Amino acid sequence: MGDRSPNLGLFLLFVVLLQFGYPLTLHGPGWTALYMLLYAGMIVFGLRVVHDERDRVLPVLVIGVVLAFFALWVAVDPQYRVALLGLFATLSAFQVGVVYSLLKFVYWRSAAHSLDVIVAAISVYLLIGGVFAAWFSAVEILLPGSFVDSAYPGEAMTWQRFVYFSYVTLATLGYGDIVAVEPWMRSMAAFEAVIGTLFLATVIARLVGVYVGVASRRHGDGGASG
Repeated sequence: MGDRSPNLGLFLLFVVLLQFGYPLTLHGPGWTALYMLLYAGMIVFGLRVVHDERDRVLPVLVIGVVLAFFALWVAVDPQYRVALLGLFATLSAFQVGVVYSLLKFVYWRSAAHSLDVIVAAISVYLLIGGVFAAWFSAVEILLPGSFVDSAYPGEAMTWQRFVYFSYVTLATLGYGDIVAVEPWMRSMAAFEAVIGTLFLATVIARLVGVYVGVASRRHGDGGASG
């Protein structure tokens, strides 16, 4: 785990750029293609994050390659339903795979450096929002009308709006401009809010435990040397 710190930091950087840089895609195909290139960075450093888990590297690698294919396809044809569905499906699978690895690192690596735990926890939090955004986007393609946006009445929902909706829901802000009207999607949105709240609470407890453990070891070392 000693070499995980820079990989975690760079992975988080690409996740932040992807999750909050989506307005670029509203300015034309060229910007959309540039945005899709960010997936390459997330895939590369996502693989670096899970590289020491031999049973997970190959599945994540395969999913990453397929994800890159669909990202390229969407860059060429942003409105094609099959390309979008493929992108959302592989993006969800890739993010879930990395989240699983990071959760093990956050909660079960007792000797992990506290800064690494913080960076990993932030990455997990942002990836949770990304997973739900992809799910919501896919459902809207398959079942149009599952969500409505009061800011754009009568317009079809776009995946960019679901990224915004997902993080507003995850943070329990609940602005109410975009709402789920399909019962299962309402349940899913509520589930995301609960997951976000519980995750933050447990991570805080974990960080306190890491800090206390480090302080105890330092105190013990000091006592022994004294």
